[in-house]
Amino acid sequence: MEYMGSQYIGEYVDGRMEGEAEYLLPTGTKYVGEMKDGMFHGQGTLYFPNGSRYDAIWEKGLAVKGSLKSPIWTRLEKSLKAVTIVEMASMTQSQG
Repeated sequence: MEYMGSQYIGEYVDGRMEGEAEYLLPTGTKYVGEMKDGMFHGQGTLYFPNGSRYDAIWEKGLAVKGSLKSPIWTRLEKSLKAVTIVEMASMTQSQG
């Protein structure tokens, strides 16, 4: 799950990101939480450059339960699907 331009601060087990970590994406978004087999897994938070944060329980890279705290997003934008689309779109744009 490593993206070009990203930075990982944490442990590796058998060459995979594992344990408590920080993962900085090229979009300015930062993940702080648990990793397993190179994916977000367990409790973790995504911090967005606009000041918003998404606290979630993750399983194999997917959020299974979470809540978004944002000073600027509307109710519609607070869905998990919207968070995923926004993050994926910004990663795609930054890769050029």
